[in-house]
Amino acid sequence: MKTNLNVDTQGLREKILDLAMRGKLVEQNAGDEPASELLEKIKAEKAELVKEGKIKKSKKIPEITDDEKPFDIPDSWEWVRLGDAALKIIDGTHHSPVNDISGEYMYITAKNIKKSGLDLSNITYVSEKVHKEIYSRCNPEYGDILYIKDGATTGIATINTIKEPFSMLSSVALIKTSEEIFNPFLSFAMNSPYFYKMVRDGLTGTGITRVTLTKLNNYLFPLPPLAEQHWIADKVSELFSQIDVIEKNVAEYQGLEQAMRSKLLDLAMRGKLVEQDPNDEPASELLEKIQAKKSELVKEGKIKKSKKLPEITDDEKPFDIPNGWEWSRFGEISLENIGGGTPDKSNPNYWNGEIPWMTVKDVHEGDIYEFETKDSITDIGLTNSSSNLIPKGNLIVVMRMGVGRAIITKIDTAINQDLRGFIFSERVIEEYIVNIFSALNFPTSGTTVKGIKLKDLLKTPIPLPPFEEQKRIVAKLEELFEQLDIINNNLVSAL
Repeated sequence: MKTNLNVDTQGLREKILDLAMRGKLVEQNAGDEPASELLEKIKAEKAELVKEGKIKKSKKIPEITDDEKPFDIPDSWEWVRLGDAALKIIDGTHHSPVNDISGEYMYITAKNIKKSGLDLSNITYVSEKVHKEIYSRCNPEYGDILYIKDGATTGIATINTIKEPFSMLSSVALIKTSEEIFNPFLSFAMNSPYFYKMVRDGLTGTGITRVTLTKLNNYLFPLPPLAEQHWIADKVSELFSQIDVIEKNVAEYQGLEQAMRSKLLDLAMRGKLVEQDPNDEPASELLEKIQAKKSELVKEGKIKKSKKLPEITDDEKPFDIPNGWEWSRFGEISLENIGGGTPDKSNPNYWNGEIPWMTVKDVHEGDIYEFETKDSITDIGLTNSSSNLIPKGNLIVVMRMGVGRAIITKIDTAINQDLRGFIFSERVIEEYIVNIFSALNFPTSGTTVKGIKLKDLLKTPIPLPPFEEQKRIVAKLEELFEQLDIINNNLVSAL
């Protein structure tokens, strides 16, 4: 069974930011100028800028009550409203101007702002006339904070790394700060789980949700002394860089692991994974016994007689296989195939019963065995539908919306119409079939939803080893896949 190397790097980033915002990421220095004095300096600076006509006087922001403070912070820190810490909070134009892939000034919208920074791969431009009109009100400069305030990605903050002037849409807010605020720290604070949740919980609007500038001004964040802001930002950046390396290594390993699994399966169905034993009963005799068994079951009325499948031509054989193996069509090695269906969903008497009912969503890529299903039906639901019960230990194949996936069910389970159950002779090991299944070349059809027709699946050529070699192949694959799983687990533990 394949296990995914699942490292929650996003969760690690969020935990780091949470510790940072609580003053638990770096040590405090009792000699640092407290944040309360920073706020006094910012207040004086804003008053001077208003006096000089460089910014407008902002509306008075309400005092912070104890009930508003979500968690404790160090003594030298202060809870502060964003509007009190910033010199200016404004957004871009509220009237989307003509913009194109070429022009004189870049035009930044929410689509250009990512957690990783500015993305200019799909940038558009506006004319000089349009830019001057927008820039007179909203003038982003290098080092300012840009914040998505409208739409599905609201809540992402980044530092402006563009040195030349550009224009912005109203979906992006511009936050200008005093030198008493270290913007990399503030950007991390605005991306922290606490601040992000506060903003997302306060979104308004029906078609496009947004956070208003008034709300943004009033939102709280914890402010450390200036020196500690620098230390925190540096530490967060250092840890995030290490996480980036982890993500890169995990991605590279997952690609390598997938390639290794694919190679092992390729070797397995070419007869190159384990040694052949000339004493094994050849697959040709195995096929004769399967045909004899099918004839017996037809005679007893237990299965219907299937249509004869055409001989496999040399052109259909994609590679050579060892002596003792045989190319056989999928329909030749299975005794019977069984379809499924869905009971009437409007009838509550058909659902939530004792019979597991399997759909495509229960067949997970990389899994060999299925132990439970998300839905279940009743006896009368099974009786009054085209669904059928597949006995445990048999193969279930996805025919639509996940072609190439198959599992061996460990329970008796009913199936829906997107699945097909296959019953095999005791001379065919289901684990061998399900392992090589994803590597087979199935002819699919459909434009929006891919599927495989039953007649095409039954005609699919299968490389069939002797029965004893099937067992050796399955055992070897289990051994090698288990070793890959151990590497996965050790790597996760190391992280």
